[in-house]
Amino acid sequence: MGTWELIDHTGDVGIRVRAGSLADLFATAARAMYDILVEAPGATAQREDEIVVEGDGDELLRAWLAELLYRFSVDEMIYVAFDLEVGAGRLRARAGGQPMDRAKHGLRTELKAVTYHGLSLREEGGAWIGAVIFDI
Repeated sequence: MGTWELIDHTGDVGIRVRAGSLADLFATAARAMYDILVEAPGATAQREDEIVVEGDGDELLRAWLAELLYRFSVDEMIYVAFDLEVGAGRLRARAGGQPMDRAKHGLRTELKAVTYHGLSLREEGGAWIGAVIFDI
């Protein structure tokens, strides 16, 4: 599993993610975003959804996180398990999650958007590294 850290950014919040594979980077970035969004101890994969997004390079990372943020905002879905296929400008995922339960899960930070500012995705020394800034 990859690792992530917060990026200090004035007025917004960001993450820097590092993983051994591109699929792991995308899954770790999703987990990081949900950790910023919501306190969800014990969240489980009660249902599975298929998610497909397209984009080139770092745009694919932005599109992936933007789709997950949209599903959180509209459907209040918290995804916790990911089976990802990433390649050729397309990401296909089977994402397992559950609807937010306000009795169990607390909202931490409202994220408005996944921005293009500071967006990056690159392979370096056998690892994948990505960075994303979220508008709060």
